[in-house]
Amino acid sequence: MISNLKAKLRTISSNSPSSSKTGPIQGELDRGDLGGSIIEGASGSFVLKTTSYSLATSYGDVCLDRLKSLDLSDSQWWTRLDQDIDTRDIVFLDTETTGLAGGTGTLAFLVGIGYLKGDRLVVRQYLARDFDEELPMLEAVTKELSNFKILVTFNGKSFDWPLLESRLVYSRLRPIAWEDSHLDLLYIARRLWGRKLKTCSLTSLEENVLSHYRTGDIPGYMVPEIYRAYLETRRPTDMLAVMDHNQSDILAMAALLIHIGGLFKDPIKSCDAWELFGVARDLERSLRLDQACDCYKYCIKGAKDSNLQLQAKKQLAYLLKRYKGPEAALGLWRLMADEESGQLIFPLIEMAKYLEHREKDFDTALLYTKRALEILDKGLAGYSARIKDDLIKRKNRLLKKKKGRERNGTYRRIV
Repeated sequence: MISNLKAKLRTISSNSPSSSKTGPIQGELDRGDLGGSIIEGASGSFVLKTTSYSLATSYGDVCLDRLKSLDLSDSQWWTRLDQDIDTRDIVFLDTETTGLAGGTGTLAFLVGIGYLKGDRLVVRQYLARDFDEELPMLEAVTKELSNFKILVTFNGKSFDWPLLESRLVYSRLRPIAWEDSHLDLLYIARRLWGRKLKTCSLTSLEENVLSHYRTGDIPGYMVPEIYRAYLETRRPTDMLAVMDHNQSDILAMAALLIHIGGLFKDPIKSCDAWELFGVARDLERSLRLDQACDCYKYCIKGAKDSNLQLQAKKQLAYLLKRYKGPEAALGLWRLMADEESGQLIFPLIEMAKYLEHREKDFDTALLYTKRALEILDKGLAGYSARIKDDLIKRKNRLLKKKKGRERNGTYRRIV
């Protein structure tokens, strides 16, 4: 019964003069081509706009020509993918949607992709001018994406790709499995600049890292409303601005990948102190310990921010303690205890532990423990009550050990 009704409706629709593909439905405004080409297919139509950029183009301080020569052959330790990257296998992706929260009912009406082709960076934009154009647009997008091995996005793991994936499932199309080959630049940006910048939005990174300042660009939060207005008026002006915004996002991702790749390739020469700290953390995570130590040391040497310098000293000390033994970190702990305004207790605690349990130097361990308690008693350190309780227990334990040694007639020289 239902199938018969659907067949009748399709027959009525196909015989209606207003359904002819030769022009818009009577009373409907012309959708236009928005600077692209109207692609007709079995599932319907959509707009495809292709823009090709010379690799001599610069985006801020970054020349796109470096994308072609970018060496990502040893990159798994910082990309956290299961394969190294050839830039010819990369596709950049960015979407513009009917809502910023995602979820059921949110449509990606514009999908922009970018990739290397010869000596050009090609940007192709797939636009659904109305909801009925989503299916043919998605079919074309998935077909093109299947030509690439690595997906590069910005916040795409949390937003762009899950949204597209849900729309593909809804449209009964098979999604592409990018789980182990999806590089989201936002996560890397946070590791490099999250401590330095107030926000790691793409616009912030463009301005503060790439030295690129957009002019006449529309804010991303306005995009859904612009699309809704376009559906009602079919006026192209603001929609063309949305397409320009989408293109800029793809160019920014390409430039950001180039810049990040250069930082990780030669951090000592390329990174500032903040970036060195982020790279060192990734090197430590990947057990490239000698390189991590070098980056921490250069960070400490070059840092103008006292908090960053302290964090680098802490990380280096803990790295040395964990992988080379506490005796390797002893000199750094002493340096921190003496230099950092005399208000740090963690190097005192670490030295007390080492001297008590490894060197059996109870006198010096007790000295450091008392110093830590004095700092806590001044109320300047901001540590928890549990730490103070632990220090008091250590102090009492050291006093007992010292008395026991004295009764036994043994003495450990203070180092």
